[in-house]
Amino acid sequence: MISLFRTFFFWSLALAVAAIAVANRKSTLLSFDPFSADQPAIALQLPLFWIILSAALVGIVLGGWSSWLAQAPLRRTIREQEDRIRRLEREIEAAQAIIAKPAAGNAIARR
Repeated sequence: MISLFRTFFFWSLALAVAAIAVANRKSTLLSFDPFSADQPAIALQLPLFWIILSAALVGIVLGGWSSWLAQAPLRRTIREQEDRIRRLEREIEAAQAIIAKPAAGNAIARR
């Protein structure tokens, strides 16, 4: 069911991207010069859909990166807790080994 949903979602996304590309296929000037609108120093002539899709991609990447950075303290805490759990499990195993040895020794001595 999840695979069907995933397939439906990505095909819908692909159709939406195609619709944006067809509707915005006219070229436009992308200027990186804030001082001269008439003769920009750095400008690109691109189809509008490339600008739209590039901006969306940059937004997705920056959003993922900021989310990953925001979760860094949680990941560190989880790592520390997992280390603590492993250490405590080793201590329990060592304590059980110490407790089990005298009991086995007493059983042999009784025979």
